[in-house]
Amino acid sequence: MQSAAVTLRRLLQALEDLGCREDGALACGDGLAFLALEQRAEPLVRRVVALAMDASPMDPALRERGAALVASRGERRIRLTRLLNTTRDEISRLDEARARLQAIRPAYSPPRPHHQPAFAACG
Repeated sequence: MQSAAVTLRRLLQALEDLGCREDGALACGDGLAFLALEQRAEPLVRRVVALAMDASPMDPALRERGAALVASRGERRIRLTRLLNTTRDEISRLDEARARLQAIRPAYSPPRPHHQPAFAACG
């Protein structure tokens, strides 16, 4: 069986790899991929926390890697928030443009004749 330190190193490496993929998803503006990667990371984070709580004298290098991961996850969250705000603003601008187009549409399209159903014409 592996020691807790070896397991922590492997888990931290996996989280760092997922973090790089999250950075790529954010760089592409793909919030859904980011969230999927974040969900994949959650069990690893829980396992790291559990192992870190059990490891009494923690290796300073592992502690430093863990702190760096926490900081980078926080930075990615800030970037995700910015991405969401940008997307929300773009949707708002599109809604406003749609409303303006609907308001001026009658001026540019001919009025539609009112058609009576064929059964109403008989009779």
